[in-house]
Amino acid sequence: MTTRNESRSSNNREMDQRRTTFEEPNWLEIPPSVRIRFDNEGMALRWIRISIRNQEDYQNVGKRTAEGWEFVQAEEVPEMLQSSDVREGGRYEGAVCRGDLALAKMPAELAESRQEFYENRSREMVDAVNAQLMNSSDSRMPISNQSRTQISRGKQPKFQD
Repeated sequence: MTTRNESRSSNNREMDQRRTTFEEPNWLEIPPSVRIRFDNEGMALRWIRISIRNQEDYQNVGKRTAEGWEFVQAEEVPEMLQSSDVREGGRYEGAVCRGDLALAKMPAELAESRQEFYENRSREMVDAVNAQLMNSSDSRMPISNQSRTQISRGKQPKFQD
């Protein structure tokens, strides 16, 4: 009987440990099964803002569609329908949405090329600012730039209701 009590207490301890590790749900998390399926199809996924302050954001949507993003339709991601809204009628008919964002897809190669383009553009801007800073350096009061740029990825934005 003692072993039975010990096993119960260890089970209770495991349950208590599970309960104490709460993480706030990520509202924008795309289920891994969906992400893997689209990766296998050679597609990248991203949330795109379609409205801001209850008004449609035509400028952002136009820019993103010009880049090559297409809205994901409800029948493509049935596992997300329980936690998402599907637009009925209008410009975004059938699009999977969460709040003021809609899920969009783009060929992965194009998405990578787009990412490289904007990273290079950003790097060029930083280099131009640094060059201008160094050009204005005076020997009486030299300027030294010891700043470092660090890029990190992986964290998704979190929103509170």
